Amino acid sequence: MHIMAYDDRPEPAKRLQIAREAAKFGTAKAAALRFGWNKDSYYQHENGTRGIGRAAAKYAKAFKVSEAWLLTGEGQGPGEARKFKDPRLEELWLERPDIAAVVTEGIEQQIETAYEASGLGEKNDRKKQ
Repeated sequence: MHIMAYDDRPEPAKRLQIAREAAKFGTAKAAALRFGWNKDSYYQHENGTRGIGRAAAKYAKAFKVSEAWLLTGEGQGPGEARKFKDPRLEELWLERPDIAAVVTEGIEQQIETAYEASGLGEKNDRKKQ
């Protein structure tokens, strides 16, 4: 008979473990030692006895996920890392997804303007007819 364990930790604690494991740290101790974090505090954050709160930013940066994902499940999780040519844009995406969204919107508007100016949009419209 197989008994499944029920994980009643808060969701941010579960996501913290997922992020750590995705970053190839087999244990909480290994991650805490590598990044110089207080082991006891990190254990408590990962096992859910203390909320992540203010530490979320440093964990997100270390494990290359967004702080929003750690706290809420929204945003860039493990394995969803975007590839950026400019490391400043990657830092912006991880540290300030609110600003990154504005930048992305601006870029999309520039692409739309260039596309319309090129006349390519009109060619595609004629093909549909």
